[in-house]
Amino acid sequence: MKTPDQIHPYQSTIKKTDFGILTTLVSEAGVSTHGSISFGDKTLSANYVYDKRGTYKLVYTIIDTDGNSESFAEDNGILPTLFLSPDQENYVSFVPYHPDKELEISVSVFNRDNTELPKGNRPFTGKFIGTTNQFSIFHEADIWSETKPDKMLSIEFKNDAIKKKHNIKIDLPRNNKIFINNGEIHLLANDKKGWLHRQIDELGAVIRERLINPNKEWFWEILSLSFEENSYILCEEEGKISVEVITSDLHCTTTDIADIGDEFFNTWQPVKIAEHTFTANFNGEFGNGWLTIKNDKLLELFYSKNEKGYRNILTNEVLPMDKKDLVISSINRTGEGSYAVIFYSSDDRKTKNKELLILNRSIK
Repeated sequence: MKTPDQIHPYQSTIKKTDFGILTTLVSEAGVSTHGSISFGDKTLSANYVYDKRGTYKLVYTIIDTDGNSESFAEDNGILPTLFLSPDQENYVSFVPYHPDKELEISVSVFNRDNTELPKGNRPFTGKFIGTTNQFSIFHEADIWSETKPDKMLSIEFKNDAIKKKHNIKIDLPRNNKIFINNGEIHLLANDKKGWLHRQIDELGAVIRERLINPNKEWFWEILSLSFEENSYILCEEEGKISVEVITSDLHCTTTDIADIGDEFFNTWQPVKIAEHTFTANFNGEFGNGWLTIKNDKLLELFYSKNEKGYRNILTNEVLPMDKKDLVISSINRTGEGSYAVIFYSSDDRKTKNKELLILNRSIK
């Protein structure tokens, strides 16, 4: 297969701020984001870059922590999902152009010179979660169904190559959050009697489970989850943000960390940026933002409500932006205590978004 060729689809500006380095990438006719992932200590983003005729190319863009970028065009594919192999090599699943079939292939993003075009599979629409010793793990929950079980895709690797893809239905209850650490896959779901914590293997078999009786009825995200150590679960109710701390012997305590006055509409999978330290983004009726938590201690909380930019609720400092109503596309780890946030402007009916903004930030 052909390795993507380098192209130059953006005009780039780099600005140093008190909050980190802000890169602005401007395309000529339009750009839409389709996920990003860590690329060593850099960020790898997959985007559709449009031309004036309305057609587009799938473009991979690498942004380093100094704000510099370089881009490469995919020769033959759409609908990208970026992921990592167990050896932490960057891979992508995409659908090659075909007049009759819509089948997904998975290949290395860049190292393809000795790769034959693989056999396609039915596309998996779930999200990449992480890796175990031999598998890359994806998860999907149908939020519109009360009965469909969650699905898991386990891509098995052998000798640094994909051996087989395993499609698995996870036993009920459904709508799990999933957490991978030290090669273990953990699930947490709301059950009728509490929160059900399960450890499963890469093929979905339950290894062990326990029922947790927390102080909170609902939770948003797993910060960390373990049978042997303390677990930390992100909760929010009517704008009051808290962390539920669960000991190995199932004692539960609640740590209140912030009150933003507005409830969450959505949250995204937290990203581990240092030991016991996670960054996660959220949105609500009046804006969006992100927070960083170490165990049950809040380190920072940025929120866009009533701001042309983002205010750190803890320090009252404002990160100014040139545009209002930015959307947070994704957050990725770039090093110990460091991360990158990718933003874009939401399209309106008259104009297509032409800019991507990338903030590279480190926690002191």
